[in-house]
Order: sequence, then structure tokens, then C-alpha cells
Amino acid sequence: MLQIILPIVFLIFGFFLKKTTSPGFQSSKKFANMFIILGISTLVAKFILMYLKSK
Repeated sequence: MLQIILPIVFLIFGFFLKKTTSPGFQSSKKFANMFIILGISTLVAKFILMYLKSK
């Protein structure tokens, strides 16, 4: 379950960093794309592993 929740948290945090205008997060905005890519790739990999395990 953690393997599905954590990538979703990465995606939400990445989109939050992309959309925020808070001055406290300005230095972290460059990491937004990294979090989004990490979340998508981890989620896709987990679904592929679940599919392969079910066969």
C-alpha cells in the first residue's frame, strides 16, 4: 500500500511546488519536475510489477 501512496504524494507535492507562489518554496521550484517524474515512474513501475505478479 505504501508503494502506491508514496508516488501519489510525490505527484501532489510536485504539482504543489509548480503552482505555489509562496516565497518559502521559491528555491525548491526547480525540483517540481523531478518529483512529478519520480511519482509517475514509480507508480507505473508498481502497476507493471503488480500485473506481472498476477500472471
